[in-house]
Amino acid sequence: MLMNQFASLLIGQEGLEWLGFGALGLICLIPIVWVVIAIMLCIWVYRDAESRGMSGALWLIIVLVAGLLGFIIYLVVRKDKTQNKGAPPPPP
Repeated sequence: MLMNQFASLLIGQEGLEWLGFGALGLICLIPIVWVVIAIMLCIWVYRDAESRGMSGALWLIIVLVAGLLGFIIYLVVRKDKTQNKGAPPPPP
C-alpha cells in the first residue's frame, strides 16, 4: 500500500492507466527489462570477443561484474577483426 502510493507520487498513477500497468507494476517491470538487456549484452560481448580471437569467457565475466563500465572498456580494448583469407598461396 505504502509502496504503491510512493510509486504513484513518482510516476503518476493516471498517466500509466492506458498501458494497463499501475505505477507499482511499472516499477517492477524496469528491473526485469534491465536484466534482459544485460543478458543480451553479455551474449553479444562473448560472441564478439570469440570472433576476434579474444577470451570470450573472460570478457563475459568482466561485463557481468563491471556492468556498463566493463562494456565500455571492452569496446576500447577489443582487437580488430581478422578476416579469414584462407590458406596462403603456395610458393612458386
